[in-house]
Amino acid sequence: MGEATPQRAADDSDLSERGGELAREREAAAGLWPIRRSLTAAAIAVVLGLATLITAALAALGFPQVQHADSLPLAQLLDVLKVILGTVAGVGALFALVTAYRRQRLAEAAHILAEATHTHTRQVDAAQQAHQERLARNAEHDTAERRITELYNAAAEQLGSPQAVVRLTALYTLERLANSNTGHQQTIVNIISSYLRMPYTPPAAPDPAAQHRQELHVRLTAQRILRAHLTRNAATRWTSIALDLSDATLTGFDLRDCALDSADFTGATFLGVARFDRATFAETISFADTTFRDSAVFVHATFSGMASFTHASFGGGAVFGRVVFQGSAFFENATFTGDAAFGDARFCGSAVCTGATFRAGAAFTRARFDGSAVFGRAVFSGSAHFDRARFNAAAFFDDATFSGGAFFGDTTFGDDAVFSNAEFAVSPSLDGARVADRSRRLLLPTGWQVQAAQDTGGRLVKDDR
Repeated sequence: MGEATPQRAADDSDLSERGGELAREREAAAGLWPIRRSLTAAAIAVVLGLATLITAALAALGFPQVQHADSLPLAQLLDVLKVILGTVAGVGALFALVTAYRRQRLAEAAHILAEATHTHTRQVDAAQQAHQERLARNAEHDTAERRITELYNAAAEQLGSPQAVVRLTALYTLERLANSNTGHQQTIVNIISSYLRMPYTPPAAPDPAAQHRQELHVRLTAQRILRAHLTRNAATRWTSIALDLSDATLTGFDLRDCALDSADFTGATFLGVARFDRATFAETISFADTTFRDSAVFVHATFSGMASFTHASFGGGAVFGRVVFQGSAFFENATFTGDAAFGDARFCGSAVCTGATFRAGAAFTRARFDGSAVFGRAVFSGSAHFDRARFNAAAFFDDATFSGGAFFGDTTFGDDAVFSNAEFAVSPSLDGARVADRSRRLLLPTGWQVQAAQDTGGRLVKDDR
């Protein structure tokens, strides 16, 4: 609505400039009068010049004196007539030439002025028409913006209604607004997200209260609207969206196949299975301090920026199979109550699991760590599988606790491998494990040593000493 004011100022400035141009052209046309004055002066100068020329001619003849006589000789009279007629003819021809030149210059100047005036008039008319059209567009834009603002305000008021049907109407109104106004999609997502972040106590399983069931229905509708327009194959897709659902309580949350710029779920609580299969996050995403009461599924998800699961709690299974972390991934002090499955996951940046607790099985089979893998002080209560994993950077398992089996069969350590002070309830299995460089810092579990292989590499074998 406020965008039209600078444009109108620019239009007024443009018209003022065009008016100034017309004034300058008229001033230039006023230069015709100096031309006329100069031509008149030139004519006078020519006459004076001819007079001077005649005087010079007479002087050359010795200023012949006319005899006072009753009559002039015929020869002398003819000479005088010749001089007079020649002079008159020369002066007449000169005046004719000067007059013709003067008329030509005045006609050319008048033509130039007429053309300039006509051209400028057309330009001014076109500018005025364009200005009027812009004013009409601005007025239309202002009207549309006012209408959108009115709908925003109405929807915000309706979302606070105690009646569920009114809140549903508000959500569908916001959805229609976002579909028809691309520039307002992020704002509408923010409004819907704000509603989901409002305090909410989920109903108990056998709760018969209608109001609890109705509020749950409204919240599920809000979640479905978000997913419907964030999926990559949506009929009307909302793009370049940043989602803020921090501290929200979400039930059966589903972002499968969705694409987001960034997302903040810090402190959120997920009830039911949370689905993020094949979701892509272009920027930072935070699940710090998040609680997953049930399973969380991230199969084939892609995190292009940093991903934080610091202090997250997974009450059910945590499935990160074939996930790609292009930035650093933080699972510091995270708790996995159910199985944690990271099979075939790829960590392009650092994977920081310092102090993480795996109360059931932990599977990193065939996982690839291109950055540092930090499992210092991690607790593995169940079996820990790192079979065929590849650590291309340093791997730290210092002070980690393995209460179940620890399997590192056919694992490759491309850099430091540090197991200092790690505790194993059962002797770990490193059969077929390899190191790429024997000169790196290799602090292996008790009972294992490096056997030299080709080049700088080596194989891990049991120490029979």
